[in-house]
Amino acid sequence: MALGGLFGTAAVAVVVSLAVHVALNCPIQPLPSPRPPPPAARYRPNNLLQGLEKLGEGQLSAPEDVYVDAAAGGTLYTATRDGWLQRMHPNGSWEQWRFVGGTGLLGIAPSADGSVLVCDADKGLLRVEEGRVTILASTVEGSTIRFADEAIEASDGTVYFSDASTRFGFDRWFHAYVESQPTGRLLKYDPRTGKASVALDNLSFANGVALSRDEAFVIVCETGSAGSNARGCG
Repeated sequence: MALGGLFGTAAVAVVVSLAVHVALNCPIQPLPSPRPPPPAARYRPNNLLQGLEKLGEGQLSAPEDVYVDAAAGGTLYTATRDGWLQRMHPNGSWEQWRFVGGTGLLGIAPSADGSVLVCDADKGLLRVEEGRVTILASTVEGSTIRFADEAIEASDGTVYFSDASTRFGFDRWFHAYVESQPTGRLLKYDPRTGKASVALDNLSFANGVALSRDEAFVIVCETGSAGSNARGCG
């Protein structure tokens, strides 16, 4: 057999072996999805973000979310990947405010009782107070909360929060994103019963959560591979 033929046979064998390996060991199970629409021509290019000010640059470890306490003169709070809740005072100085621990702190939200609600992707929904961290919900209806992401509290104390994926945790977030399966959920924590329930399921990488001003509905964002969508839940 000619040398070229040998190389060709070897290349085919490598390709086949790789395909078999991927088929047997690939952690994701993607579904076919429609091609996303092209960017709308009506959105004119701009460079407004070129003038932004980077707060805490070089001081914060991968901050995910923020909230601003207007009653405290605009004090800004965020959670960082080194396990801290950090706050920026109105004068621009940063303070390591509360230590929570872990490497998966994501969404944060204020609570009416003065505590802070934190979504720990690995542990679930947390309440952080002076000197104490309480896990409010780590399971829901018999299943583990695998990827707590973002939270918001209603005026009656009910907390709505997202669980990005029931298949992959934060350490494998990219698998969940690429797979784009609708395994995410919007969850609801009831402080009266101390239990969580599923408010909405079949979401593709459930992410940000917000309440309408009159609290008539809650919005949750899906960050699927075909783009981001928002859904309402009354």
